[in-house]
Amino acid sequence: MKKFTCLIITCCLFLLMGCQEAPAAEIAGATEQPDVVPTETAVPPTNTAVPTETATLTAVPTETNTPTPEPTATNTAAPTETPTTEPTATNTATATPTEMPATATTAPPAPVSAPPPAPAPAGPNLLVNPGFELGGEPWEAHHAGPTIQHFYGAGDNPQFVHSGQMAAFQLGPTSSTTFHNIYYQVVSTNVTPGATYRAGAWVKIWSSSGEDRTISENPGDFSARLCINTFGEGDPNSAKSFCTGFVRPLDAWQFISVDAIAESERLSILLVSQYVGPNSPAHNEAIWDDATLGTAPSSATATPNPVSNDPVRPNPIAFSPTALRDSMNGVRSTIEQAGGLLDRLFNGENQTCVEYQGYYDDAIRSATYSGVPDDWAGIYNDYIFAVENFLATNESINALCDGGGGGLSGLNYGVARTGINDSLNRLIPAIEAANAKLGG
Repeated sequence: MKKFTCLIITCCLFLLMGCQEAPAAEIAGATEQPDVVPTETAVPPTNTAVPTETATLTAVPTETNTPTPEPTATNTAAPTETPTTEPTATNTATATPTEMPATATTAPPAPVSAPPPAPAPAGPNLLVNPGFELGGEPWEAHHAGPTIQHFYGAGDNPQFVHSGQMAAFQLGPTSSTTFHNIYYQVVSTNVTPGATYRAGAWVKIWSSSGEDRTISENPGDFSARLCINTFGEGDPNSAKSFCTGFVRPLDAWQFISVDAIAESERLSILLVSQYVGPNSPAHNEAIWDDATLGTAPSSATATPNPVSNDPVRPNPIAFSPTALRDSMNGVRSTIEQAGGLLDRLFNGENQTCVEYQGYYDDAIRSATYSGVPDDWAGIYNDYIFAVENFLATNESINALCDGGGGGLSGLNYGVARTGINDSLNRLIPAIEAANAKLGG
C-alpha cells in the first residue's frame, strides 16, 4: 500500500512539471521575433532648376534619355509555423504586367472660320474701282507693271469673289525678281492732313499642294497684310506705312483694316502678300476684293506714329549702285554672323541676346533705295528678300530675347537656320552680279 501511494505521488509530480514547461515554451515561441531590418526608401535627387540668366540664350536639348530605374524586389519574410487567417496579398510587381493605355490619336483640327470683320470706314469710300469690277485701273502693281493683271470672275470661280463679278489676286513669288506682291492705289483728293483714316479690304488665301481650288491642301507659309501710307507711297516697309499683322485666312474671307493719321494730302492703300516662312507648295494666291479707304469712326484710336527707340526699316534713299553693293555686303556679314552665333548655341554654348539682337537690329536698319533702274531691279529685290526673309524667320528668337532670354528649341533653331541659308543663297549671287556690273 505504501509503495502504491508513492507511485501515485511520483506520477502526479511528473505530470505537474510537464504542464509548467509547455506554457513556457509557447511564450518563448510567441515572443521570439525575427530581427526586422527596415527597408530604406530611395529618395530621388531633387533637380533644382537654375534660373536662366537674363537675356541669355541657351540650347534646349531636343531629346532627354533618362534611364528608367529597374524596380527593386522587396523580400518579405513569411512566417513558416504560425498560420495566418489574413488573405495573402498578391505581389503586383510579379503579377501580370499592367497594360499601358493605347496612345490616343489626335484628330486634325477643324477649320477655323475667319474672325468677324472690323468696322468699315465712316463716310464715303475714297477709292476708285474698289472691287475691281472695272479691271485694274487705277490700281498699280509694284514691280509688276503699271496695273493689275490677275483677276477672278464670279462665273468661273465664285468662291474667289467676295461680291460683284470680279476680284483681283496675287500669285506667290516664283522667281528671284520679286520677294512680295503689292497692289496699291494712291488717293490725292478729299484727304485732310491730321485726320484719321481707315483702310480695309477682304482677303482670302489659297495655298495648296493639290489642284482642288476649293480647299488648301498642305498649305504653306503664304500670308497677307494691309497697309496705309500717310504720304501716298507704295512701299509697305516705309516708316510712313502702318500695317496690319500678317493673316492667313485659308479658304475663308476675312476683313482686315488699319488706321493712321494723314500727314499730307495724299494717302495710299497697299494690299501685300508674301512668304513668311520657307514652306511654299505649288499654289499660293492671295485674293482681294471690296477694298475701302475713308475716315475712321470717331471712336477709333488712330495707329500712332512710331515714337520709340526700336529699330525701324528706313525710308528709301536715292539709288546708287555702289551704295547698294556696300549695303548688300553689310547685310551678308550680319546674316552670316547671326548664323554663326546660332550654330555655336546649337553646339552647346550659351550666347547673349545682346550680340544676337545687334545683328537683328542691323538687318532692320539696312538701307532701302528708291528710283532703282530696271537693270538693277532683280539684284535689288534679291537684297530686299534676303533682309525680309532673315527678319521673318528669326523673329521668334528676337521675341525670346525681348522677353528676357531663355531656352531656344531645336524647332526654332531649324526655322531660323533655314531662313539664314535661304537669304544667303539669294544674296550672294546678287552680290556677285552687282560686282560684275560695277566691273570688280
